[in-house]
Amino acid sequence: MSRLLPGIAVVALALLPLAACRRARPTAADDQAPPFVFRSLDLKQQDPSGRPAWQLTSPEARYDLRRRLARADRPSGLIYAKGEPLYRLKADTGTVIGDGEAVLLEGNLRVERLSRPQVLIQAARARWLPHQNLLLVDRRPEAYDQHGRLRAERARFRLDADTLELSGEPRLERWTQAFNPFLALPAGPAETTVRVPSVSWQPGNGALVAPGPVIAERRDPGRKDGAQPQKLVAERLEGNTQAQSFRLLGAVQFDDPFRGQRFQGRDVQIDLGAQSGSTAQPFQLSNGALQARGSGLKVEGSTAEASIGSQCHVEQPGAVLDAERCRWNWRSGAVSADGSVVLQRAENRQISRATRLEGTLGNGGQITISAPGGRVVSRFAVNARPH
Repeated sequence: MSRLLPGIAVVALALLPLAACRRARPTAADDQAPPFVFRSLDLKQQDPSGRPAWQLTSPEARYDLRRRLARADRPSGLIYAKGEPLYRLKADTGTVIGDGEAVLLEGNLRVERLSRPQVLIQAARARWLPHQNLLLVDRRPEAYDQHGRLRAERARFRLDADTLELSGEPRLERWTQAFNPFLALPAGPAETTVRVPSVSWQPGNGALVAPGPVIAERRDPGRKDGAQPQKLVAERLEGNTQAQSFRLLGAVQFDDPFRGQRFQGRDVQIDLGAQSGSTAQPFQLSNGALQARGSGLKVEGSTAEASIGSQCHVEQPGAVLDAERCRWNWRSGAVSADGSVVLQRAENRQISRATRLEGTLGNGGQITISAPGGRVVSRFAVNARPH
């Protein structure tokens, strides 16, 4: 059976004999009597299995028996999961209502996850409802893990489900460099900021869901201050902050004004750790004068390669390439294409066909093609010389 052992009840029982000797009607002096001051506060509750559910302690507390309040200095709480401590709560002051029905925590509130992953939640004020396994934060909560921060105007932390729900202009901010939120928080601005209407996040497993519209900006660390950031818009965001893997659902658009890049597609998977992205849906991509479209795009940032899984169509000034599949390395300019390859050049109206082609996208719209082990069939149009 769940058992509550509040210090308030102990104090009330100890004062019963004194109350029996007093007058039936309290006087004004009784109403103004100073609260009782005790050296410590210790409230505990067990779950139905007899395991500890939560605990609240304080080195000094003041009790107001008439109002059934206890004001605690430097309160510290523990929240358990299956009998093991999961979260530690700390604040400057706390007000306990009744026998622990509600606890108001104020000033430098910290909620620390005691098991991995390391998670820290900070705020100025929160209302803890132990019997409902609920923590209500209404003063700009901030939640940190090893790569990012979630912040909003308010939050609901459903402790039994280990789910943090943020509302009121929430923002997701990410840093590439990992950090320990218990030792030092990141000092500089985040590289990526995502704005959404609301967020649901599970600190224990990293699962995150946010409805749209999703509006993101990324600041490239290699660019000078004042450079235009990369911008991204999507209809919905899902992912995992531990795996650093996210899904941009619905229509997705990405713009990089600095490099002149634009992407339009749907349902994009992004792996921040591997610096990769992919979509199985049709898309359009532009990179300066280069235009591409097709289905099944994969981008590998570590190798600077992009591949199109089907219906590959690539254009640049003076040349058009069509194939079933193609791959491009934007560092070296190397291009490969497979399956029903057709290369069209404006110069001499050249058309080349092959099953596989390899070449290089060069400056000035030039492209050089070879077909290892195969045959290239080319057709040219040559202007006749005047007689």
